[in-house]
Amino acid sequence: MKADPRTEAEVMHVLSRIVETASSRDVGGAMALFADDPNVFLLGTGVDEARTGHAAIREQIERDLTQSDALSWTLSPQNISAAGSVVWTSGDVVVRVSMGGQTLDIPHRLTTVLERRGAKWLMQQMHLSFANGAQVVGQSYPTNLEAVADAVGRERVDLQARVAPDGTVTLLFTDIEGSTQMAEHLGDLRWLALLREHNAIVRAQIAQYGGFEVKTIGDAFMVAFGSARRALLCAIGVQQGISRYGADHPEHAVRVRIGLHAGEPVREGNDFHGRSVIFASRVAGEASGGEILASALLRELTESAGDIRFDAGRDVVLKGFAGTHQVYPVRLA
Repeated sequence: MKADPRTEAEVMHVLSRIVETASSRDVGGAMALFADDPNVFLLGTGVDEARTGHAAIREQIERDLTQSDALSWTLSPQNISAAGSVVWTSGDVVVRVSMGGQTLDIPHRLTTVLERRGAKWLMQQMHLSFANGAQVVGQSYPTNLEAVADAVGRERVDLQARVAPDGTVTLLFTDIEGSTQMAEHLGDLRWLALLREHNAIVRAQIAQYGGFEVKTIGDAFMVAFGSARRALLCAIGVQQGISRYGADHPEHAVRVRIGLHAGEPVREGNDFHGRSVIFASRVAGEASGGEILASALLRELTESAGDIRFDAGRDVVLKGFAGTHQVYPVRLA
């Protein structure tokens, strides 16, 4: 049932103290908000962030504070329910993290369970989670690639300026294989630091080969090129850059999958976003980590130059498209 106004005010004071202790890096103050029980529990966003007992929770809080240059929380209105001496809360909170001269605002969801002990409300459980920003409204199991393609379709991005002399635009999609599991394993701060490195590598290649970054969601990129060959060289450069980063940082090695397709926006008109963009994203979805897949049309446009080689094609079924379609792995070595 909904908490009475007095209980709401008292519990909001406790939640406000969480905000204060995060900003002031007051580990002792934060620990004073938890009940001193052996089964008191804190669940964070990383796979190793399930902490039971005061000592384990203190270790987690100290780690969170030392991994950032500055940390602050902003609470949204919270839902507070109560039954006797127990209260549970839920709501949104934005965690602002400053690291290496950059500041990130990370939306989280916060749930807590508190128990009244004498004159105090003490936390028995706290759970921080964050929504998958790549999940399109109305979908239960998204991928970042699908989210990017959907967003581009809704926003009707104008790609006419990227049309090649033959009337085509080449579309490149890329994302990190297993990114959701990796993000859960690393936790927020380490995942975001890794994501910045990944994005820098991708954007450096986009700039080098004259691509246009159409949309980015999470670890997924959609890029448009007026040259099919340049798009493939960009894809090769991304894979080489990611491979070098993994060799230098084996503990943070990632595998990227890339798919490319060429479409004709002039001919397709208003259907361009609905067909070619989705087709390109589906091709990327068929790629394995470390692989570049090109559609049959893209291979046809580029193989005559001889400097980019393809392995044997394979037939794939692409969601939303009838029949089977041939895709061709780009030879990296």
